[in-house]
Amino acid sequence: MTKWLAAIALTLVTATGAQAFEPPVDAVVGKYKQDKLVDFRDVGTLMRESARWCYAHEEHSCAWADTYLEVDDVDASFEITNAWDAERNIGYTDHAVFKDNRICQSGYDWIQTVWAESRDNAAPVSGRPLHDLKQEIASMVTTPDRDDCFDYLYLGAEPQANVVTLLQRQYIGGEYDPAADVEVTIFMNEPEASSLAMRW
Repeated sequence: MTKWLAAIALTLVTATGAQAFEPPVDAVVGKYKQDKLVDFRDVGTLMRESARWCYAHEEHSCAWADTYLEVDDVDASFEITNAWDAERNIGYTDHAVFKDNRICQSGYDWIQTVWAESRDNAAPVSGRPLHDLKQEIASMVTTPDRDDCFDYLYLGAEPQANVVTLLQRQYIGGEYDPAADVEVTIFMNEPEASSLAMRW
């Protein structure tokens, strides 16, 4: 009897471990096979349920990362973080809209939301150094007469690691640009997501 109960307990633990995703994420993952286009409503679910979207993930570092703040079926607000140079990381808040099963830039003026920190010790950059950095960024940013939009192909999921992987595709002025394809690893676990580094 004891061995029988132990076997049942082990089965339950294994089954529970295999269902690491929260139900909304599990429902999305269950819909897709590799390389299938993800419906924008399911993209929204992944945004809402995620801790961080890590682009070009390598050795627990990201080329850049998104943290989604508010998401509905119309638009999304999110914080983008990346390394600005060898000394500083920056982040800023941006907004995008869902359109034609894609998420598109909205023309939001994000420059004034920029914050920065030291890459060495995460000390905040403030005062005149931050002001000068914003001006430097603004001098390099142009506003093209086009909509940059993105959609996503499903690549896979790892329930034990609590991550989902998509391929982000970019459309510039409505034209697909395959050179801009980038793999995004979506971390659902907050402690794991918070420990990701921005790669320079």
